[in-house]
Amino acid sequence: INIILTKDNNSYRSFYNALLHEGYRDLAALLQDGIPPVSSGNRKSSMDGMTSYVKTILCEGGVPQRPVVFVTRPKLVDAIKKKLYCLGSDPGWVTVYGMAGCGKTVLTAEALRDPQLLEDYFPGGVHWISVGKQDKAGLLIKLQNLCSRLEHDSTLSQRPPLNIEEAKDRLRLLMLRKYPR
Repeated sequence: INIILTKDNNSYRSFYNALLHEGYRDLAALLQDGIPPVSSGNRKSSMDGMTSYVKTILCEGGVPQRPVVFVTRPKLVDAIKKKLYCLGSDPGWVTVYGMAGCGKTVLTAEALRDPQLLEDYFPGGVHWISVGKQDKAGLLIKLQNLCSRLEHDSTLSQRPPLNIEEAKDRLRLLMLRKYPR
């Protein structure tokens, strides 16, 4: 915590969101009162060219931050962006696949740093979830957390799904009704 406090407000928010969305809600609740407010000038450019609006949306959605050692790969990022832009006319999914460690996460997160893409195609924000290899209990926790995130503005407080099948059914309905993109 001391290291995070020496960083900027986005680091604290990212840490809070990571706790919240990775199954440590009790710890996140302890930190909730200390979440720094988002500044009112949320569209001003920062030093790296990314607006604080984009940083906030990505942070709230749990999108990984840019690594310290970052190598730009504009052709690959543009290819992902192009596929994401296609979701505007034809809702669906974009799947990025490849060997472990080849940069799928970094490339996809970088594509999402485009303010125009977020504004035009993901106005409600994004929800980042890393699944990887999980046992059934771990997968159920991830699915429960995703259901909770997607239902956050629902007037009905739903109990978490009790099994993977129930979670899949609830997510299917949420995706069709509330989040077709």
